[in-house]
Amino acid sequence: MAMRSYLRSLSISLLWGTSLVHSAINIDGTQAVEPASEDDLDVPSPIGDTNAYQPDQHDCPPPCGDYANTHSWITYLSVERLSRCDAPMLLQFSVAQPLGAKDSTVLIRSCTIGSHPTAAKMVDKTPVENPKKDESLVNGGSLNVAPACIISGTPAQTDLRLGQGDAAKSNGKDIATLLEGMKTFFNDKENCDEKFLFAYYKQTVASIYVGPGLGKQTVKSTLDALVDHIEDSTSISNKTVVELCGSGRRSQQIIGLAIDTTGDLAAVQQTAMQWSKGTCAIKGSMKPAGLLQGVRVFDLAGDDADLVHSQPTPTPSARSERRGLTSMFQDMWKRGEAGLLEQRAVCKHIQVEDGDSCTSLSVRCGIRGAELLKYNTKTNLCATLNEGDYVCRSAGDPYKPPAPEPNADGTCKAHFIENGDSCDTLAKKNGVTVKDIEKWNKKKTWAWTGCKDMLIGYNMCVGPGSAPMPPPQKGAECGPLVPGTKPPKDSSTSLADLNPCPLKACCSNWGFCGVFPDHCKMNSPKDSSPGTRKPGFQNTCVSNCNYEIKENSGPPAEFGRIGYYEAFGLERDCLWLKAKDANTDGSYTHIHWAFASIDPNTWKPVIKQGKDQWADFKKLSIKRIVSLGGWADSTEPDKYNIIRSAIIQNREAFASNLAQFVKDEDIDGIDIDWEYPGVSHTP
Repeated sequence: MAMRSYLRSLSISLLWGTSLVHSAINIDGTQAVEPASEDDLDVPSPIGDTNAYQPDQHDCPPPCGDYANTHSWITYLSVERLSRCDAPMLLQFSVAQPLGAKDSTVLIRSCTIGSHPTAAKMVDKTPVENPKKDESLVNGGSLNVAPACIISGTPAQTDLRLGQGDAAKSNGKDIATLLEGMKTFFNDKENCDEKFLFAYYKQTVASIYVGPGLGKQTVKSTLDALVDHIEDSTSISNKTVVELCGSGRRSQQIIGLAIDTTGDLAAVQQTAMQWSKGTCAIKGSMKPAGLLQGVRVFDLAGDDADLVHSQPTPTPSARSERRGLTSMFQDMWKRGEAGLLEQRAVCKHIQVEDGDSCTSLSVRCGIRGAELLKYNTKTNLCATLNEGDYVCRSAGDPYKPPAPEPNADGTCKAHFIENGDSCDTLAKKNGVTVKDIEKWNKKKTWAWTGCKDMLIGYNMCVGPGSAPMPPPQKGAECGPLVPGTKPPKDSSTSLADLNPCPLKACCSNWGFCGVFPDHCKMNSPKDSSPGTRKPGFQNTCVSNCNYEIKENSGPPAEFGRIGYYEAFGLERDCLWLKAKDANTDGSYTHIHWAFASIDPNTWKPVIKQGKDQWADFKKLSIKRIVSLGGWADSTEPDKYNIIRSAIIQNREAFASNLAQFVKDEDIDGIDIDWEYPGVSHTP
């Protein structure tokens, strides 16, 4: 009997009739990749998306096609999973969730650097939109307000400190490959708002932190200098650190890179987190090892002291003109910042972003530096700027923000959670409290587990309103994470019920279909948001959950034994078995004829192989069933499309012909053994 594979194999028994099934196959025979609509919820497809990437079936993630959209990368749920891949990878995950902690949530987005034989390519029938570009996000998203997206910064030659651990023999080429991939990531203009990145290659891991007060060209200069240093070194330490830190620098103006050749990803994660908090890494067991000289550092602050001399506003970058200034005026009109919707006494204003300086603020405001200081009389303004503060760009009283209002469709103003975010900072930026944020997200926002466990790359509410859709994620098979999924038409439809799994398999909170505990076990708190897990759990089921086995009417009245008569066996040189002897010991109750063929012109079943045994087969005193398909007819290049076309494009004629065949031949049933309908190619 041919082997069957769950979700990729389909066997349908037809006894004196047929049942048409809802399918994820288009009428022309191509795979339908559009997400299921609400009308489809009660009839999940028996066939999965043939283009869906199955992470467990590939050692490595697909190549990094879109460096600026980590949602087009593949997700892994453990650090151990990375060891299967022997290709260099870029990684993105939360710095706030320690990888070594028992209760941490591990969500790693990954892609393969360059081309590699083990990095399977994916077919992009449904593009994954970059959630960072969603204009409905509060303030238009980080690409509109991040300082490094607005100005390039003032370059200056600077020496960075080097630190090393114990000497060790390491592959400098492996390190250089990772650094090249990291440089490509930050060279993408759409990553001007990114601060963290990680990389993994065999036992070499790396992390980088670049403060939001530094232009991203700083990364290229730093990595180029480090590659030169490694190439000139006779030995490479098991731990290497490069940092611009200390001497009064705030975290926004720090850049640091950590490399570990022992595979300690948690260690380089912790180092990156320390830099983001303003703590330097070269101390303790990390020995100073000289300087990395001549690095061009692009400081977005410039020299704030010169602002009092009323220098002209620095020339904004093309992004500043296109996004920064344009969106600023759009936001002013929407929120009344032009003074038309507010009292005249309130100044026109702008909000301080992480990494902002007086120089970058003057550029965003479109005024001179001296004017910025004139409108904001706070002592030591430039040295005390904090993310979330409001500064005036005109005369008037300081501004106090109202809570963001819901969108026109009733959904809340959403924030796309970034690496390093906290509810404290977000509350201050949006003029609300942490309690407000918890209240607006609890029991409704997808996968919301509280302020202490925010998932980077997900949406959250920063104002009242209904829950936002979660961003799409490449590789998701079920639930609202499937790319292209539309919001439910009304609140009666749960996000968890969107895009159900084929054959009603379990759907996990990460969007994977399956029948194992990680897919089917319910680990969600009572009355929680859809997709939410209990503390300490990595997975929970969101639809078609649990393992409840339902009995029909009890056991059968008598014993049954099923066998397959291989009609094609008579073509062998030996070991023949004639049909009249198929019930070898008289204990069989059902025997299948393996296999009948399908006429591609009429879509009728035809007995070809072993046809001289057919008459004797029909005389057997048991239930006689004809099987169609099997391994050969389902996979061989000259045959596989026949059964596919019969079931998809010609199913009504095919079903009628099967029913007529049962009557004409006086047999008991039909078995359709269509193997692997969910794959788009044959071996």
